[in-house]
Amino acid sequence: MAPAPSDASSTTGDATPLTGKELLVRVLARMDSELPWFRVLPIARHTAIESIISSLIEAFVSYCSHPDPSAVPRVFGQAPAELVRSISLEQTLQLIRSSVVAVEDSLVGPDAAAYREASLDFSRQLAFEAAEIYAISRPSSGLWDPRLEQLAIDAVLSGRGLTSMADRLRAVGWRGGGPTIVIVGAPGDEVDEDKLRRVVWNAGADALAGVRQGHFVLVLSLPLPDDKLPATLSEPTAPVSEADAVAHLDSLARDVIGQLLSKTAVLGEPAPELGAAAPGAQAAMFGARVVHTWLQAPTVVRADELLPERALNGDGDARSALVHQVLVPLQDSASEWLETVAIYLDNGRSIEGCARALDVHANTIRYRLARVSETLGFDVTLPRNAFVVQCALRLAS
Repeated sequence: MAPAPSDASSTTGDATPLTGKELLVRVLARMDSELPWFRVLPIARHTAIESIISSLIEAFVSYCSHPDPSAVPRVFGQAPAELVRSISLEQTLQLIRSSVVAVEDSLVGPDAAAYREASLDFSRQLAFEAAEIYAISRPSSGLWDPRLEQLAIDAVLSGRGLTSMADRLRAVGWRGGGPTIVIVGAPGDEVDEDKLRRVVWNAGADALAGVRQGHFVLVLSLPLPDDKLPATLSEPTAPVSEADAVAHLDSLARDVIGQLLSKTAVLGEPAPELGAAAPGAQAAMFGARVVHTWLQAPTVVRADELLPERALNGDGDARSALVHQVLVPLQDSASEWLETVAIYLDNGRSIEGCARALDVHANTIRYRLARVSETLGFDVTLPRNAFVVQCALRLAS
């Protein structure tokens, strides 16, 4: 054990003339200059680590007054999940080293040597504590290797190797794999991933999160049917239907978007299990790339609501879906309905103009448009819906 300095109060007096805030500024400046990964951390994680560093400085000052290696304050015990999520164990040790060195360089006066000796025991005990936190946290609460998480997101977006990837995720404690939905955010939308994971975990689901092509991608997944689902979905003795699970997942996705995303986000079609999530994920990614062209888009947009924009920008699946949803029902209906809606749209949605072109009464046009709307399931006279139908007709021709 290092000998205690002759005057404990000199920790902030003779030993160093700097206040805790000044020490914090000096430590952060050193980390900015020495640790490239620290400079690029998201704001929320940077703030969480800054709080840990502040606690570290306070603990060091307290320890120097009574340097007992068996009584080093637990600096990392307050937020181990955030620490493990934010940085690796190697980076945590770099954080400790930079912080302690920066504080040591600030020590002056006759007791500086004693404080530096005490800091050796202090930093060693901190390193042991950090290793313990990582050992405890990694297997629990859905925490896994970030590299595996990014590989899993790639698998969801590509559809390749997704079944085996789901098995690998469950093997390391991920509890998803059942009903799954993919959210793709707008470019530049920063997300507090630690808060996101807590919200998702507390709702009985699990998540994969990462950035692809500049877009934030979030995969939300409920447990498999024979796992425990949230109590809000069912009684312990009652099985949860797939419809209820999907409804819960959709509600969770909208909550996450409302709480954590500031720009328009695109939802893929829910899949019954993770292994079938690729089509919805690909549609959401394509939709996120074109949603900005819909100037009055709501905050939450389903990928299927962007079929025209996706089709016009080269999405073959969207083109097929659009033609199938609009053209096929009209072709199976009365022969004059398709002609009527086409001429109605070509005349700028003018009922009178359409009536003159077809040489029928305006009420006949109104009747036919009402029947077309009933067949398609939406009002074709509304501007957005008219655009959808017109795109389908142009693509079919």
